[in-house]
Amino acid sequence: MRTRTCNVVIAAAFAAAAAGATACGDNKVSAPTQPSSTPSATAAPSVTGASIGGTVVGVTTGAAAPFRTLGVSLTVTVTGSNVSSTVDGSGRFQLQGVPAGRVELHFVGPGVDARLVIDNVAEHEAIEIVVRVNGAVAEIEDDHRQTPDNRVEIEGVVAQVNAAARTLVVRDTTVMVPTTVTIRHGSTTFALSDVRVGDRVEIHGTMNGTTITATEVEVENEHPAPAPTPAPTPTPAPPPGDDHGGHGDDHGEAEIEGTVAGKGGTCPSIHFTVGSTTVQTSAATEFKDVTCTALANGNRVEVKGTRASSTSTTINATRVERAN
Repeated sequence: MRTRTCNVVIAAAFAAAAAGATACGDNKVSAPTQPSSTPSATAAPSVTGASIGGTVVGVTTGAAAPFRTLGVSLTVTVTGSNVSSTVDGSGRFQLQGVPAGRVELHFVGPGVDARLVIDNVAEHEAIEIVVRVNGAVAEIEDDHRQTPDNRVEIEGVVAQVNAAARTLVVRDTTVMVPTTVTIRHGSTTFALSDVRVGDRVEIHGTMNGTTITATEVEVENEHPAPAPTPAPTPTPAPPPGDDHGGHGDDHGEAEIEGTVAGKGGTCPSIHFTVGSTTVQTSAATEFKDVTCTALANGNRVEVKGTRASSTSTTINATRVERAN
């Protein structure tokens, strides 16, 4: 706007000068020659990096108001960069051009010096978080991430369950949950009606317009398993020596947590041990909070996958998540 105003003033001045020269009868004076072409406006540089927006909150004791804005003067900085933002009076901050990869946010203000790590930030990813800050501690309450190809990851507390409409509301975001979507808690499969208000969930899905559709839902907090449906006829145990004994455990789901040792192979097909168990990954393995190449001996991980049999000491991993 400032440049446009200056052009108008300069043009008016030239017009006034030309009119004055004509009025004085000086035929040698004429309006300045205009450029033969008008240069086009310089295109804005393409935005690089990710964006992280958030709300800083504290916790109240009232059940009806679980969040309150942390009304202090804070500054949020991306460690190792010049990207920073102040936290406004409503607790909001916005960071643009955040480098991809492992990002550390540093919150500084009166009585606050806290750091928060966000892993696997992608180029042009849009991340929205609600973060609780208390002294030297910063913790994410809700996390909503969307990549340029419209993949969505939401982590937070369930505010509403509508089994008839097949929807979940996480904080203030509504998610469609088709009947074909797997809802699980560890190795236990849930129905949508088994999910409760107050459960903490992690949802993977896609966005089409303003509609978010889940592709996977995981209940993360401790949660009693739903009552199993009784079998109409109990299956008798096989007699001793039957070669098919234990067949029902084949390809059973397995979960183990511990420290990585003996890492070998080439990503995505690597192998390592956790205790006495060998873990084998593949191109289908999902890595969370750590990449396949960044995984190192000494890292503590939680592994989920399947065993070939109940006696097998090898887990074919479907998911490897860093636990520290």
